[in-house]
Amino acid sequence: MESSAERCKRCGEGRMRSWDELNEEEREVVRRLPMSAGYSQEERRARNRWCTLCWHEAAAREERA
Repeated sequence: MESSAERCKRCGEGRMRSWDELNEEEREVVRRLPMSAGYSQEERRARNRWCTLCWHEAAAREERA
């Protein structure tokens, strides 16, 4: 069973996934998301997580809040 911490806070349906959990197509979508302008690619890969249903991106500090 998924914990609520793994669920997307925006849509409530998707699971937040790390860079390593994304396939190549999903990674290409992530590269084009608006938050890409605010963080370096390395920082996003290391810290952020994404919902592949609604494409919500959460920085590590947002998930702890």
